[in-house]
Amino acid sequence: MVESTKQVELFLFINPISLASLKMEEEAFKFIDTYKKNAQITIFTYHNIYTLYSYMIKNQLAPESTALWNKLHNDSYHLSLAFIAATIQGKKKGRKFLMNIQRKMLKQKEPLSKSLLLDSAKKSNLDIDMFLSDLHSPFVQKLFLADQKISKSLGIIGTPSCLLVTTGEEKKATLIENFVTAEDLYAMV
Repeated sequence: MVESTKQVELFLFINPISLASLKMEEEAFKFIDTYKKNAQITIFTYHNIYTLYSYMIKNQLAPESTALWNKLHNDSYHLSLAFIAATIQGKKKGRKFLMNIQRKMLKQKEPLSKSLLLDSAKKSNLDIDMFLSDLHSPFVQKLFLADQKISKSLGIIGTPSCLLVTTGEEKKATLIENFVTAEDLYAMV
């Protein structure tokens, strides 16, 4: 357990269409749930040519396929926008929304679609009209670009990655650029 004077912040950088990212999100929530009031988590969806290429290689997909590149980029981009739009209604609702969709897409092999977005929005208790309005807004697109810039400025290269920040008597930040479990994170605090 974290000392009462110590705070823990976890910044998680994920590819929303990656099973490895979903698994790390699940581990991060196990870790954060242990600390309750002394911890918080922020999720950044992040993708670029490198993260998409790595995703293709890990999943034994054909990187020479332009159609596949376009599909993966579009799915990652649109799911990122949807997550940001959902998060406007609250971080917890946004995280629930994202993980609902990821589980459907990555474990049940459902393709990303408007009906999947709406179903997950309803299950996450989102205001559907507001969600749809925000999803297509320039504001959400600006937030997406800001997330990309933040990720890049912190030196994030691949996903999943995380930045673990602890404060108390001394402040410590640890960038982790590979998959970690809740137990790994406990050991670092």
